[in-house]
Amino acid sequence: MSGAFAEAVRERARLARVALRAAHREQDPNETLVAEAEWEHIARVARTHGVGLAEDLAAGMGPVAEESLPGEREQGPQR
Repeated sequence: MSGAFAEAVRERARLARVALRAAHREQDPNETLVAEAEWEHIARVARTHGVGLAEDLAAGMGPVAEESLPGEREQGPQR
């Protein structure tokens, strides 16, 4: 696998996380569903091809800044 492919996967994952955070922030259920599906897809592509992601959803999403993303436990109301 090429380094360019891995970088493209990581960039797509980054964009998917940004979109998911925005959908949560806007409380838009339709955009949230689309963004969740995109994240799940790119996370699966990364796992299939052995591309490590800094914040891997497969293990509960890892540390995420301000927004709660799929796979994380609910911790009460968001600010």
